[in-house]
Amino acid sequence: MNIEGKDYKVSFDGRGTLTMSGKLAAMTEEYEDIEDFFEKVIEEVSEANTTELILDLRELTFLNSSGIKTICVSLVMEADDVDGLCLKVLCRNSLTWQVETVPTFKDLMDNLEIVFE
Repeated sequence: MNIEGKDYKVSFDGRGTLTMSGKLAAMTEEYEDIEDFFEKVIEEVSEANTTELILDLRELTFLNSSGIKTICVSLVMEADDVDGLCLKVLCRNSLTWQVETVPTFKDLMDNLEIVFE
């Protein structure tokens, strides 16, 4: 399942990997669709008793503050409510927004691992 905008794509493979790519500087209504998408992913992961959800951001070159909020509130905090779920976030050292922002996600979830390449 996936969601696509003009410059971005968000997809879930159904096995535990959620991938975001492109440039995501969406308007409010688009973020509502992404929030709904994240809700479906969390439901699927929870129902399948998955122990690890991977969020692959390596190809997401830009994310505005509304997008960061959406990930934090609708994905990370919701994942934290799923018993036994570990969230692994894959990032790139060369993307400044990821280096500066993603480590703050640890404040929202204890069982979170961040991997920079």
